[in-house]
Amino acid sequence: MKKITILTVIAVVTFSLGAMAQFTFGPRLGVNLANQSGDDVSDNSMLLGFNIGVMGNIAVNEMFSVQAEALYDAKGAKYESINETGDKENVNGSFNYLNIPIMAKATFGDDMKFFGQVGPTIGLLMGAKWDGESEFTTYEQDPNNPFNLIEKKEKVKDFYSSTDLGLVIGAGTLVPLGGMKLLVDLRYNMSLASIGKEMEVATGFDPLTGAITYETQTPDIKNGVISINFGIVLGGD
Repeated sequence: MKKITILTVIAVVTFSLGAMAQFTFGPRLGVNLANQSGDDVSDNSMLLGFNIGVMGNIAVNEMFSVQAEALYDAKGAKYESINETGDKENVNGSFNYLNIPIMAKATFGDDMKFFGQVGPTIGLLMGAKWDGESEFTTYEQDPNNPFNLIEKKEKVKDFYSSTDLGLVIGAGTLVPLGGMKLLVDLRYNMSLASIGKEMEVATGFDPLTGAITYETQTPDIKNGVISINFGIVLGGD
C-alpha cells in the first residue's frame, strides 16, 4: 500500500510538472572565435569557426528552464610554424565536434526577454586536421635494424581525446518575431580537462646501440571558444 501511495505521488508530481512545463525548440547557428591554451600550447592565435545545430528548452516556471542542444562545433587555433624554406607561416589546427550542452537558464522581462545560462557540455571529436590535412607522416624505429626508421602514416584525430568535457556560460536576448522569437546570445565554452591523449614521446637516443628511449606524456591542451549565436525559437505560448 505504501509503495502504491509513493508511486501515485510521483506520478502526480511528474504529470503536474509536465503540464506546467512549456517546450520550445528551433535551429541555431553562430560564429566561433576559437583558441587553445595549456602548458603545451605556444605561438597560437584565434581561429575563426562556426557552429550549427538544434536546441530544445523545457520551462520549469516563468523564470527558470533547462536547455539542451546538439551542435556541430568547429574549434581549434592558428599556430605559427616554420616551413621547409625556413619562413614563418600560420597553420590551422582544426577540431570538429558534436557538442551537447545542457544548461540551466534564467529568463527575465516581458515581451523582449533577457537570459543567462550556464551548464556542462560534452564534445565528441568527429575529426581533426593540421594545416588542412587529416594525416601526417611519422617515423618509428625498425625492430630488425635499430639504425633504420620506418615511415608511418598517422591520423591527427588519434593524438587527441575522443571527448572534450567543458563548461558553457553565456547571456542573450529573445525578441518577438511574428509567431516565433529571434534568439541572440554570446557564449564562452571552455574545456575542463586536457584534450591531449597520453602518448609515448622520444626523449633520448643512444648513438652506440641505436636505441631510442621513450617517456609517456599527456599534452596539456584545452579548447576555448567565444561564440556569437543566432536562432529561431518555436513553440510555447
